[in-house]
Amino acid sequence: MNRIRPAGVLPAEPSLNIFESGRSSLFACAGVLAALNAQAGQIVNDLTFQDSLVGLTNLAGVSGIIWFAMYAVLTIGFSDETARAGASDRVLIGLAVALAMLPVAAASKISLELCAVYLLLTSSAGDASRRVGIILLGLTGPLVWGRVLLEAFAAPLLSLDAYLVGTVIGTPVHGNIVNFANSSHSFLIGTPCSSLHNVSMALVLWTTAAALFRVRFDRRYVGCGLAMATFMFALNIMRLSLIGLFPQSFTFLHDGAGSDLFSWAALLGAGLLVFVGIRNAAARQH
Repeated sequence: MNRIRPAGVLPAEPSLNIFESGRSSLFACAGVLAALNAQAGQIVNDLTFQDSLVGLTNLAGVSGIIWFAMYAVLTIGFSDETARAGASDRVLIGLAVALAMLPVAAASKISLELCAVYLLLTSSAGDASRRVGIILLGLTGPLVWGRVLLEAFAAPLLSLDAYLVGTVIGTPVHGNIVNFANSSHSFLIGTPCSSLHNVSMALVLWTTAAALFRVRFDRRYVGCGLAMATFMFALNIMRLSLIGLFPQSFTFLHDGAGSDLFSWAALLGAGLLVFVGIRNAAARQH
């Protein structure tokens, strides 16, 4: 006579429901996807038409500050897996991902804006979701609103850059056109070279550091932000002034190795300034 007994309980099938993940991590992934796709054209062009070593040194044509911000979004998002995505969260995440996957940069920018605003409206202060939303909103500066402002106010903003450059190198200025030093030729300051772009990058790093290290916006940290914006603005004027002084090095300074060196200087200088702002923040804000 054989004794028959159950061999055991069958293991449960693996769950494929991504919404069982934490709310903040899902929005972090959707936001980073939108931010990446908003810059897909720049990344593809840089990696396709430039030497691989050049593409590596200039980070695929994307600022190191933006790469750091996306890293911080994922780090914060996956730090809290307790709050689950609700029904409205699922709808908005699905919409954000669908928009981000469209081969249109504007759709990805709308997706990024949706994620940022929704998280800020539906999260409590100090939550991981709120901190993710703060960084995503900061990313809309250079990726969305900075470009909108440049399109709307290009003439006065670029004319200001040109005026400052002309004052530094001592040459005539006509709108956003600056004469080269010791030359009858001139160069035009276009929207990609606007100092507003540098200032928006400073804002991204400032908000990212605040969210990542839980720093409140006290007087010292606000002063740090102003110093970062001033530094980034002045660095861009310096690069443009060097272009005006040394026209023979135009390519080197405009989009060559010299431009990469200025990008790294901006990253390191802004990083040092933000470190001053967050240093001992926990002790002074206790």
